[in-house]
Amino acid sequence: MPAPGPRDVLVRVGACGVSYRDVVERNGTYRRDVVFPLIMGIEIAGTVEQVGDQVIDFAPGDRVCTKAFSSCGQCRYCRTGRETTCRKRRPVRGGYGEYTALDQDVFVKIPETLSFEMACVLGPGAGVALNAVRDVARVSIGDTVLVTGASGGVGLPAVQIAKRAGAYVIAITRSDAKRAMLDRAGADDVLICADGENYGVAVRNAMNGEGVDVVIDTVGSRAFDAAFDALAPHGRYAFVGQLFGEDIHINPARIFFKRAQLLGVGSVSRVQLEDAVRLAADGVVRPQIARVLPLEEIADAHRLVEDAVVAGRVVVTP
Repeated sequence: MPAPGPRDVLVRVGACGVSYRDVVERNGTYRRDVVFPLIMGIEIAGTVEQVGDQVIDFAPGDRVCTKAFSSCGQCRYCRTGRETTCRKRRPVRGGYGEYTALDQDVFVKIPETLSFEMACVLGPGAGVALNAVRDVARVSIGDTVLVTGASGGVGLPAVQIAKRAGAYVIAITRSDAKRAMLDRAGADDVLICADGENYGVAVRNAMNGEGVDVVIDTVGSRAFDAAFDALAPHGRYAFVGQLFGEDIHINPARIFFKRAQLLGVGSVSRVQLEDAVRLAADGVVRPQIARVLPLEEIADAHRLVEDAVVAGRVVVTP
């Protein structure tokens, strides 16, 4: 049983999402703040059991979910609304367990209407998607938005949020089996593309030779060439994820001739997570839960995520 510190909240885990972030931490692709041994699991929802004596916003019995890190609240980034860049940030850990004790800053309350299985995937999923679509790429009515990895944990809510913002949404996925899910999410067009397939010219032709106004790229290097080719002049390219270890290579002239903006999307702030919880409670964001497995089957859960064989999120419960 973890012992909570003065600012910590002890939570009994109700559910934990298994994200591709977990996969790339385990296989060594993602190394930031990763020091083994550790108890993995960053997408947590559960019930507050105990709070430290400096905790003011939570009490035993509260239902909560997490963002991916805690921030100090005092540095220049935190004090200017950029807490995702906090130099003293600490990653969330412990979802692959029965209990976890974390700084109060990581938690947001959730209503009774949201199950733990749904709520646990909101922060690194819908919260990051909201950051990318609304706050970084600034999608607005009339924009055309292309989402790579559209059936994933960030991609699917990005489709839902961009559609709600008034955009025409093109969803890219590798599996025809996920087409129906993306149609239900609001995608106006679904393209089934293999790794490395360059669909950029086809997308530009479909857009009267112009291309898309915004790319929300949740895949990274292997999606870049095709997605950048699909980008219209003055387009905004938002990098959200990097699932592989390769670099990208581009002649800078391609960027300035296209007047493109290359934008980095960070994690989710507490305010963004609160907004994502409200969107989920209102039915705007609808996480797709494909499988709920007991924690003892965590290896199988990782295989399902890594092989991308299910349409929707995989969740484990202790």
